[in-house]
Amino acid sequence: MTTSLSTPRHFVPGPTPQEKLKLEKDGLDVIHDLFRYATTGFKTIAEDDFERFKWYGFYRQKPKDSGYFMLRTKIPGGQLNADQLEVMAWIADTYAHGFSDITTRATFQFHWLTVTDVPAIFSRLNSVGMTTSGACGDDTRNVTGCPVAGIDKDEIIDGTPILQAVNRHFTDNREFSNLPRKFKISVSGCRIHCSQPDINCVGVFGLEREINGKLEAGFGMKVGGGLSSSPHLAQTLPIFLKPDDVLPAVHYAAVVFRDFGYREKRNRARFKFLVADWGAEKVLAKMEELSGRKWERHSEFHFPTDPDSDHLGIQEQKQPGLYYVGISFAGGRVRGYQLQTLAALSKKYAAPGLDRIATTNKQNLILLHIPEKNLEPLKRELDEAGLVWNASNFRKGCVSCTGIEFCNLALVETKNRMIGLVDQLERECADYKDNIRIHFSGCTSSCGQHQIADIGFRGAMTRVNGSMTQCFDLFVGGKLGDHARFNELLKGKILPGDIHSSIGKLLRHYQAHRLEGESFADFAVRAPKDELRAVL
Repeated sequence: MTTSLSTPRHFVPGPTPQEKLKLEKDGLDVIHDLFRYATTGFKTIAEDDFERFKWYGFYRQKPKDSGYFMLRTKIPGGQLNADQLEVMAWIADTYAHGFSDITTRATFQFHWLTVTDVPAIFSRLNSVGMTTSGACGDDTRNVTGCPVAGIDKDEIIDGTPILQAVNRHFTDNREFSNLPRKFKISVSGCRIHCSQPDINCVGVFGLEREINGKLEAGFGMKVGGGLSSSPHLAQTLPIFLKPDDVLPAVHYAAVVFRDFGYREKRNRARFKFLVADWGAEKVLAKMEELSGRKWERHSEFHFPTDPDSDHLGIQEQKQPGLYYVGISFAGGRVRGYQLQTLAALSKKYAAPGLDRIATTNKQNLILLHIPEKNLEPLKRELDEAGLVWNASNFRKGCVSCTGIEFCNLALVETKNRMIGLVDQLERECADYKDNIRIHFSGCTSSCGQHQIADIGFRGAMTRVNGSMTQCFDLFVGGKLGDHARFNELLKGKILPGDIHSSIGKLLRHYQAHRLEGESFADFAVRAPKDELRAVL
């Protein structure tokens, strides 16, 4: 698969401070300054370079003058080997107070780092073939995919080679290191769309068509999805992509964003705003004009009704005799010693030479390629280590942003609150056995993806007895895939102590009044909102 695509930049810079900053020095060039500042110290860092640090996943931690940073890694498709997972554990234990968070782009992020830690961390990452380049900034972010690509018995097509090619093409590529804003790509052939093409800037998904009575597997493509304070669902391009078509299509979609995306205002600079204004047909026409080629047209699309599985539990792979084992972490918080344990278990129990681990965009982790004879001893060791492989639906479906603990934007505590909430729901709602997705976002930026949850909570503030205190707005009924929609506000300003009881009341009402086979998301849309508010 060729990666020789090249399209020189042709855009008019915007007037914002961020646009001027990128023209003065490319974000990728800050790597030299990072190593210099590691010697001279935090107080010598130029203010503009704090912004450029983001191109390497390096963010100031709250408060901004603390001298501490958050670091995000790049893990294309969430695919790691045991040696790489050991490095994640080493960073957590050596520099990050012993913990890490799995993110909604299937990477790890670490806190409590200092600029003097950078050379050792980057050297260790490089030694196992990892980078942080493009982890943040106005660049192409970590390319996500299905965590069990290539081993899922029901997948339409293995997207791994395509994903890897896309990642190689965009990483450290200066043609795309000055985009209007961040650019999120997912590539997957998963039948249930677990990589969420609906909310990516570009979402490549598995697609089947019938040719002369035979099924042909390829890919479709969505553009213009995204959340934050102005969420948009992606639009489907009317095309069928063969494997070799995917990289050029993603490349020229990125060129359209780079050269025609809005740079005048930061809050209108995401690709989703351009796609909303242009529409899918015009975006495709511009891609074809720039590339000098036409993609095959396709009009029949069938999307999954339940695209939110995280491939957890113990499931048989397409490779005979091998299984994968999903491990659930409430809100994605994981300790360094847990990562070390999982790396050791992968080496011990995976088939020889196949020690592979996958992170997921639901903030969980999967051990791959486990022979059937090793399942029972592996389960025993997981139980002894307190690692949950048989997770409740509450634990499976919980997602949380970083929250006020470390984020400069968040209004409320989320991560630790989610961990406590899961334990509480498992005790108090033990009879509830259906799927349920509960997400926390600490502010309107929606890093916890609350808009797509069955029950989503968004952080806010309210006044209680004359004092400002944390609270949450409650949303219900979000879903992706077939009939995708964002959830709707049900009730505002719920105090943290009332969250678990509010969830319990809604779930009991759902169980008592749902139609046969009706999901919570569909029930929450069908049921009158006044009725649901009365339940609360």
